[in-house]
Amino acid sequence: MKVIRRDGSVWEGTFEEKEVREAFWHTSAHVMAQAVKRLYPKTKCAIGPAIENGFYYDFDFSFPFTEESLKEVEAEMKKIVKESLSLQVYEMSREEAISYMEQEKEPYKLEMIQNLPKTEKISFYRQGNYAEFCAGPHISNTCQIKAFKLLSVAGAYWRGDEHNKMLTRIYGISFPKASELEQYLKMQEEARLRDHRKLGKELGLFALLDEGPGFPFFLPKGMVLKNLLIDYWREIHRREGYLEISTPMMLNRSLWETSGIGIIIGKICIPQ
Repeated sequence: MKVIRRDGSVWEGTFEEKEVREAFWHTSAHVMAQAVKRLYPKTKCAIGPAIENGFYYDFDFSFPFTEESLKEVEAEMKKIVKESLSLQVYEMSREEAISYMEQEKEPYKLEMIQNLPKTEKISFYRQGNYAEFCAGPHISNTCQIKAFKLLSVAGAYWRGDEHNKMLTRIYGISFPKASELEQYLKMQEEARLRDHRKLGKELGLFALLDEGPGFPFFLPKGMVLKNLLIDYWREIHRREGYLEISTPMMLNRSLWETSGIGIIIGKICIPQ
């Protein structure tokens, strides 16, 4: 798989390589943005990076975008992939880039360019009639994105600042083979079924309440399991020659970072 760097150089690698995978997902985000702009020309584009598992793109829609609209975007993405669009990278001067974004009425891209150091090189990647301000790298052709799925829609503040406008973030995943996408989605479904929040509720082990977000309230069955685990923990530490003491439930984090000792539920074991 060929990858195009910002300087125009091309190198080859496989999807298993982290750098290639990130370029693949970054290009997938551009394909999504191109599809969105085709369907909804008034939409404003913000950012669309590769992430640990897939990609996302933040948009400013002129209408309430919901998960029902994902199918429309996916269908348009498939058209773009079939068009087999090659990607080219080129540079613009700061003045040219600002003028272009003003002409395209893309305020978020314009803001990013204006905030760049004046000596920064400004690169664009083009696929067909869609061009985007981007540092890359990207794969060489959209046709390599054989399988993809848009996963969810969420809200995200521009630049992560709650004082800025709330944008619509679309998450997606893509692969060079359909079988890889099927395997990924299967693993995600299995993980969902094993989600501790789901199992805890179904098995009557604990409850997650608004009064303590992120902290489980153990129910009778959960206490039985919890005590069994603590008993096992004590047995292992006793066998290895540790002594048990009790500490306050909350202390300065730096204590645990510097001490290197183990802690569980306010109890500490220290070597004899």
